[in-house]
Amino acid sequence: MNINKKRWLLLLIIAVILVIVTIVVYAINRNDNKEVEEKNEETVNVEKYTTELENGKKLNTSEEFNTTKKYRDLEISNMQYTEQNDISVMLADVTNTGNRIHEPEIVKITIYGDNNEVITEIKPVIGTIEPGETIKLNASILADVANAKDYTIEAIE
Repeated sequence: MNINKKRWLLLLIIAVILVIVTIVVYAINRNDNKEVEEKNEETVNVEKYTTELENGKKLNTSEEFNTTKKYRDLEISNMQYTEQNDISVMLADVTNTGNRIHEPEIVKITIYGDNNEVITEIKPVIGTIEPGETIKLNASILADVANAKDYTIEAIE
């Protein structure tokens, strides 16, 4: 074999190697892109229980979170849970359905996520409520927990 044929053969071998390397790199990048797309799809589903309002606030839309709850002789209703700038605010109406005055008390509200995992606990104060009276419950959390599914309320012992 003369030198020209050896050069052409060497160039052909290098070209084949480059094509193989290019195919392998393309296949690896394609798999990585699929994993990124799957992770992005999972991230989109994270905000399952919120909707974004025009002012940028997120509003909780979970049916379980927004149902009327009972605590002793109190009825908690019209629950609104919003988040903006990593500050979540819980607002609700608390009605004394009993026939005695409800004295001020600190309660524990446990907030649950999609898989019934505890997201956080807050301890707001429920003020004095006359029988038949309705007051507002207002609690703030310095975190974004607006994507809650449900909550429970109980006495602190």
